[in-house]
Amino acid sequence: MTQIDEHKITIIVYKRDEAEYQRLLSQIRLLQIPAIGGKATTCELVAMSSAYGSRATAYNVAMQQSTARYKVYLDTSILTLAPAILPSLLQAFSSADAAGMVGTWGSSLPLDGDFRHAKHNYGTYAWKDVADGKTHQVLGGAGICYQRVQALDGTCMATCVDVPWDEDVDDAYLATAHACRLQAEHRSTYVLTQLRDGAMVLASRPSPYFLTGLPEWFERARKHFLSRYGAQIHPLVSILIPAYNQPKFCCEALESALHQTYSNIEILIGDDSTDQRVHKALKPIIKQHGNIQYFYRGNQEGENAARNVHFLLNECHGVYVNLLFHDDMIYPTKIEKMMTHLVEDLDEEIAFITSRRDFVDSDGRSKGEIQGYGGAKDITYAGQQICPQMLQYQTNVIGEMSTVLLRKSLLWQQDAYRTGVFYGYREDSMGDISTWLELLKNGRVCVFLDEKLSAFRDHPAQNTHNPETFLLSYLDWMNLFVLSYLHQTYLRTEADFAACCDSWRNHFHLRQTYLQDKISPAKKKAFDVFQQEIAAIESKNYKNVIQLSIQYMASTGADPARLLAGTSDAMEILEGNIHAGQ
Repeated sequence: MTQIDEHKITIIVYKRDEAEYQRLLSQIRLLQIPAIGGKATTCELVAMSSAYGSRATAYNVAMQQSTARYKVYLDTSILTLAPAILPSLLQAFSSADAAGMVGTWGSSLPLDGDFRHAKHNYGTYAWKDVADGKTHQVLGGAGICYQRVQALDGTCMATCVDVPWDEDVDDAYLATAHACRLQAEHRSTYVLTQLRDGAMVLASRPSPYFLTGLPEWFERARKHFLSRYGAQIHPLVSILIPAYNQPKFCCEALESALHQTYSNIEILIGDDSTDQRVHKALKPIIKQHGNIQYFYRGNQEGENAARNVHFLLNECHGVYVNLLFHDDMIYPTKIEKMMTHLVEDLDEEIAFITSRRDFVDSDGRSKGEIQGYGGAKDITYAGQQICPQMLQYQTNVIGEMSTVLLRKSLLWQQDAYRTGVFYGYREDSMGDISTWLELLKNGRVCVFLDEKLSAFRDHPAQNTHNPETFLLSYLDWMNLFVLSYLHQTYLRTEADFAACCDSWRNHFHLRQTYLQDKISPAKKKAFDVFQQEIAAIESKNYKNVIQLSIQYMASTGADPARLLAGTSDAMEILEGNIHAGQ
C-alpha cells in the first residue's frame, strides 16, 4: 500500500488546450504554498493529457499516481487564481467537520438533480466574457469561512481523501457526483465563503450553474446523473402506520402511503388489533409490494398508540419519518413536496414540515379544511414565534402526527427514538404537542406549506372522544406550561405563565361538571389534581399550580429531578417549599 505524504500537495490539471494551460501555469507559479502542521510542504504539478479520453479518467490516473494527501484539481478555463487559495483550501480541511472536498462555488441539490435551481448557493464565481471583455461575478449566501454543500462546480476544487471519480457522468456533474461518492464514505463537501479581495478564481467561461434555458446535453447529463445517484440524493422516508382494529381505515391509510410520488419510501405497520381482521385485509396489499413490513403486536395488555409508535420508530431506517395514524390519509404528493424543502436544508435547521389538511368524516367526506398556522403562502416559523401562541390558546396549530414529516434523528431520547417527550416528561394524551415543543426548543424551525396534503378523519371510535383522554390532555397542557416556564422556553416571564394558566382555566373549568360522572376510579386522583389546579388559578396562586403539576408528573413515573434539571427553582420545588398559601 502506497504511503500517503501528509505534507504534500499535488495540483492536477486536465490539459485540452495548450494556450489555456500556459496561461494557467503562470497563475500556479504565483501560488502561496502553506506549511502543514508546522512543516514545509512539497507541491507538485501534474498535467494530464486529453488523450485519456475523459476528465474523470485523467483524474483517476493522476490520483492513483500521487502520494499527496491533498490534491487540487484546476480547470484550464481559469484566467486568474488568488495566490492565497491553497492556504484557504487547506484551512477548510483542518476546520470543517469530516471534510473530504472543498471548492469555490456550490449549492444544495434539488430532488430533480438540477443544481441550477438550488435554493441555496454559496461561494463566489466570476468569469470574463471573452466576446465583450466584461467580468461577471456571482455571490452566494453568507457564510463564515466555509459552508457544507451537496453539489459543486468543478472549476477549482481540492480533496483530502482518495475516492475514485465517476467516469460515467458528464463533466457538468463530475464534481457533484464526487460529492455523492464522498458522502457515501461519510465525508462532506464544502465551499469557501470568506472573500479575500473578491473572487479567488476568475474563469474564461461561466459554470454550468449559470446556463440559461435547457440545453439538450445538460438535460441528458442531469437524467443520467439521477439514474446513478437518485437513490442517494433522495433520502429514505419511513411511513409508519400504527394500526388498531378498523380494517377499512387501515387499508385506506396504506393505499395512500403506497401512492406517494416520492421514490424512496419504506412502510412499516404495527398492528395492535384485538383480532386478525386488519391483518387479513392488509395481507393482499402487502404481498404486492416489497417495501412494506408488517408487525403483529397482538393486543398486548397495557399497550397504546404511543408505545406502538415508539416500536415502529425503533424498527424503521428512514432519515425522515411520517407517522400515519390508521384512520388518516396522506395525498400523493405529500412526501415529495415536503422533501423538496428538507433535502436542501444544508444546515439541518428544519425540524419538520407541516401543511394545511382536510377534515373528513368516517366515509371520507369533507367536513371542512384545517388551515393551521399557515397563511396564503409557504412560510417558516421559529419555535419562539409559534409555540407561545400554541400554549396560550391550547390549540394544535401545527397539526397532528399524520400531517407532519420530521427529521428522525431529533426524536432520540437517551436510549431510543420516542415522541411525546418534553424536558424528560413523557405523556401519551397529546404526543404531538409535546413533540413539536421539544423539536423546536433549540432554535430549529418548522415550515408550513400552503397546500392540503393530508386528511384528518373524525369518527366516533377515536380515543380523542374519550372523556378520560380529555382529562389527561387538560393536565398535560398545564404540565407543558410549567416545564416551558421553569426552563424559560417559550414562556419567559411570570406574566406569560399566568396568562396561559388563566386561559387554561377559562377553557376548561366548566368541564368539571361534565367529567364528574364519566371518570373511572383509576383516574379519580387525576381529576382531583385538575380541580385543585383550577382552584389555585382562581386564587392566583400560580406557585401552587407549579407544585401540583410537578407532583402529578411524578405520579405518572416521571423523575422530578430530571424534569427540573437546570432550572433556577429546582431545589425549592424538590424540597416542597412551594405549597398552597405561600
